[in-house]
Amino acid sequence: MRLLQRYITLELLRVFVMVLLAISILLVFVGVFQQATDNGLGPMEVLQILPYVIYSLLPITIPATMLLTVTVVYGRMSGDQELIAARAAGINLLSLLWPSLLMGACLSVGSLVLTDQVIPWSIDKIQETVLLKMEKIFLDQLRSDHQFIDANGGLVITVMDIDGKTLVKPTIRYTTKNGKTFTIQADSANIHFNLQERLAKIRVVGGYIHMSDGRGAWIREEEYPFPLPMIDKQRKARHMAAQDITTELAELKEIEEYRTSERAISAAMSLTTGRFEEFTMHDFTDLIQGEMVDTQRRHKLTAEYHGRFAMAGSCFFFVLVGSPFSIIQAKKQFLTTFFIVFMPIVFIYYPIVMLSMNQAKNGTLDAAWVMWVANAVTAVVGLHLMRKVMQN
Repeated sequence: MRLLQRYITLELLRVFVMVLLAISILLVFVGVFQQATDNGLGPMEVLQILPYVIYSLLPITIPATMLLTVTVVYGRMSGDQELIAARAAGINLLSLLWPSLLMGACLSVGSLVLTDQVIPWSIDKIQETVLLKMEKIFLDQLRSDHQFIDANGGLVITVMDIDGKTLVKPTIRYTTKNGKTFTIQADSANIHFNLQERLAKIRVVGGYIHMSDGRGAWIREEEYPFPLPMIDKQRKARHMAAQDITTELAELKEIEEYRTSERAISAAMSLTTGRFEEFTMHDFTDLIQGEMVDTQRRHKLTAEYHGRFAMAGSCFFFVLVGSPFSIIQAKKQFLTTFFIVFMPIVFIYYPIVMLSMNQAKNGTLDAAWVMWVANAVTAVVGLHLMRKVMQN
């Protein structure tokens, strides 16, 4: 039995590695092309992000690769009557299935580590490469046009000249979301793009700042943060580690409790004093709007947190379905078996996952259980097939 299990394990590993390499190579070019198109990267930048793109694609390719692997190995063994011979020798088929189940469980853990730790790190590396490219484009535009305009961010910079990374005689005009504008005229300035804080920090040396309300002040040396152009101000949930998600959820909970109490106090004061018009004032409506934005963010983070564990577990549940089904089919044409079992996954499993994700992000259903619905359905089908194999 140990010899058979070792034989099956080696077959699974051999087929898995070959298929994973083939699929990853095909998808890497798609991922690199998308990154290059979205961010305008050149050949050197593409080569720099190539290893990191591979990491980000592995959680997508591993479940499908593992499903194809078990259909190849167990379908061939069943088609060659090897499993019938093993049963005739008194060997329980379950003992021949546990290498694939164990491998599926290990890959589920590996996928979770990739999604939770490796992919956020790889995304940071890709964005660092994009950021260096943006910084170069920014300086090249100032050097050639002597101005840079980010209409969406409300930032306008004009310069007399560029000396390396130093802005000579810059004029910086920035308009905030609430309509306030301030203008800085300086002798020189240096700019630094900070990915962690998602800010462009401009250190001004010698100048004057003029506010839209008429106030002004002389500057000796001061640093001003601005939103990075073309970079999201808020990090996407899927690019965060589970620990970071947990930390932000705790912060959002504290903010939500504070806003709820502040809104209750403001409403009580308005009702007590009879100033009902305050319910339509900007401060009160902004408070409600900010609460809605934070609630939506909290739902997204919660859905991503629980969905990450559920999607990583798909490797094991795919094996639970694919292994007994390929034995029942007993066909050497493994592609036929693969497509028969993969089509329900494409048209049933993943639509359930997407529907569950949307419901969890909207806060309609609790992400703690709804994200596991697709895996639960797959587990029921897999256990039924397993029982059928054991009986026949």
